[in-house]
Amino acid sequence: MRKFATIGAATLLALSIPMTAHAFDQGNTSRIKTLVDTGMQYYWSGGDVKKAEAEIFKGITLHGRYDVVEKAFAEASTLAPERLDFRFAVASSQILQKNLSGARATYQDILAKNPASFDAQAWLAALARIEGQADEAALTDQALAALDRERAEAYRQRFARAEAIMAERPNMDVPTVPGRVMIVTLGYALAKDGTAEKPLLDRLDVALKAANANPTARVMVTGGQPQAGLTEGDVMTKWLVEKGVDRDRILIEDKSKDTVGNVLNVANLLKRHTADAVILVTSSSHMRRARTLLEDAFRQYGISAPILPVVALDAPSVEEAAKVSKDERMVIYRDLMRVSGLWAYPGIQQ
Repeated sequence: MRKFATIGAATLLALSIPMTAHAFDQGNTSRIKTLVDTGMQYYWSGGDVKKAEAEIFKGITLHGRYDVVEKAFAEASTLAPERLDFRFAVASSQILQKNLSGARATYQDILAKNPASFDAQAWLAALARIEGQADEAALTDQALAALDRERAEAYRQRFARAEAIMAERPNMDVPTVPGRVMIVTLGYALAKDGTAEKPLLDRLDVALKAANANPTARVMVTGGQPQAGLTEGDVMTKWLVEKGVDRDRILIEDKSKDTVGNVLNVANLLKRHTADAVILVTSSSHMRRARTLLEDAFRQYGISAPILPVVALDAPSVEEAAKVSKDERMVIYRDLMRVSGLWAYPGIQQ
């Protein structure tokens, strides 16, 4: 089973590519650590961009938090050109800024330096699909198969599942399912005062309907980003209990910070708390991504339970909710690659 972890910048400096003692002087080593720390600070929580301009990147105009992340890893890559993990980090930052052409050029640069990089080629295959370039997707698939036929086929199937899910019409009907059922309800960021925002309340309404329709089912609530000392999991549990759901039916996953963490932690919990079927509840705008990622995580963990999606509609109509924008495609593929094991920021953040 794949293990995921987050490690610090100091450990990152010792990762994967051997470096002789004289490869960097102390000043370069210190500067790289500052750049990595800055990049991940802005990735997770943002910061004062003007302060970054004045103190970290003097003379460079920055346009936003992910621009800070990109500039940090780009400079680190310049200081340590043999560190391809920094180039992957640059590409991930470009994707976050919707700069797909820039990301493609960065992955091509990685392949120029290391033609055997399966990860870079896999990202190019994903980018081709995000942009709907069928001919390019076929070419990248061939290149991927030349590197590792078995892994390439696994990614081809992964991408096909994503496309099939994106083509489905959103479902709002709560099923009644026999056997052991787990109702997985994904969280949504709390307000600053620790209260639930409307998207989360809408998801909870659907979860309650599913719990009432399946009275022996357990309910898993997810989300670990705290506000005012409360996590999404805490708030969701309290709401459900107040509506009459027995506390003993509820499992809390409150360690994750984003959807990728959600699905991996849910899969890990379901490996232990087995179910014959999983009812997945989230907003219609979030369901395609959540289901794509969760199905991939289930395969990694050897979970065969079918996933039955039920959406809380957050669009004017089901017809509108069924439309998939290019931005949504990008986010689905971006996070699918992360769940598959290709870390966005190698050695630092999955």
